Amino acid sequence: MPEEPLVPLERVSKFIRQLTHDVRNGLSAIDLETAFIAEITTDTEVLAEIRKLREMVAETAKMLRRVSQNFQPVTAHPIPWAATTVMEELRKQMEAEFPEEAPTVAVENHFGAETIQIDLNQTLAAVLAVLRNAFQFRKEGELVRVIGSSQEGQATLEVREPKAELQSETPPEQWSAVPLRTTRPGGYGLGLYRARQIAEAQGGSLETRFTGSELVTRITFPG
Repeated sequence: MPEEPLVPLERVSKFIRQLTHDVRNGLSAIDLETAFIAEITTDTEVLAEIRKLREMVAETAKMLRRVSQNFQPVTAHPIPWAATTVMEELRKQMEAEFPEEAPTVAVENHFGAETIQIDLNQTLAAVLAVLRNAFQFRKEGELVRVIGSSQEGQATLEVREPKAELQSETPPEQWSAVPLRTTRPGGYGLGLYRARQIAEAQGGSLETRFTGSELVTRITFPG
């Protein structure tokens, strides 16, 4: 059997970017056409179905954009932020991104007056990626904790999920190391990988471990 060709990730990234561009152009054309149909009809049932269709198109375009972004190189520009401000911004973005899940997330701020040298937008995107992954695999209604604290001179952001057992054959320590490894339909195996890239681009790290009762993903930044 011939060996499978090894394709550099950079080439895959370019392909995904071009494919996303082309598909989103098609989605934009569909959206414009449905908008035109909405203008020339007065049937309330038809208008309701058009609204649903446009929402589906917008959600698909959003998903494509997220996948494409996850393949692009991380560019981080860290600046000092008050740790409490970081936690408050995290809470706001989480509530905006996950309005249905937010009530079952406890954001715990154990920081004092520390400052953190981070790229705020990239860092929040990393934590939201970890949360998105947690929501896919937790039992409905289970409490997820997001904890910010200083440990041994380093700033840490932890996501803790209650977990009695793991369904994955791959150890959690390896989940963020390789992209495109996933165990669920509709998943792409990119969230934790991207979060790890964001942490490392800022001189930090990401690790996931299972304690026997919790799945803990810790993002650490140098003090």
